[in-house]
Amino acid sequence: MIFAGLACGLLMTPAVATPQQTVPQPDQEPAQYVQPSLPFDGMWEGIIHFDKEAFLTPTGTPDKGLKYRLEISGLVVRVFIEEDSKFVEVKPGLFHIAPVETNAVFFASEAAPDSWVESVVFTATQRDAKTLIVQLVRVVNNRSLPLDDKQSKFAARGAGDFSKVAP
Repeated sequence: MIFAGLACGLLMTPAVATPQQTVPQPDQEPAQYVQPSLPFDGMWEGIIHFDKEAFLTPTGTPDKGLKYRLEISGLVVRVFIEEDSKFVEVKPGLFHIAPVETNAVFFASEAAPDSWVESVVFTATQRDAKTLIVQLVRVVNNRSLPLDDKQSKFAARGAGDFSKVAP
């Protein structure tokens, strides 16, 4: 119960980026090369290829994957999905960012009263200055549908490389 309250509090408060530090480990040799942390700001595009072994809904996980765009400016994150050759924003104004050095989590949750609850999480790491490795997880609970309906509860997960297409 404490976790549920904590999770609600985290999702309801504005995102605040706090610098994170790598914790030194005792008896650890100094690294020969350390990848620099770069800002995530910019426009990134890529195709998420879905894992067909996950607990999925067939309509939400096409075989060819789905093209996404992430637009990031500081703490502002906008997510788009390509539909009919146009990018359409997903959950406008709801995405938050939690960056830590070369990694970041972009997340949003929303609900319709007495109907459905949906959470979407993108996890990313910087492959290099122009490429992100991105994983997507989406879970949906359609509380108004009977439990035996396949659209009642489902999840989708996938991954792909995103390229920086604009600063």
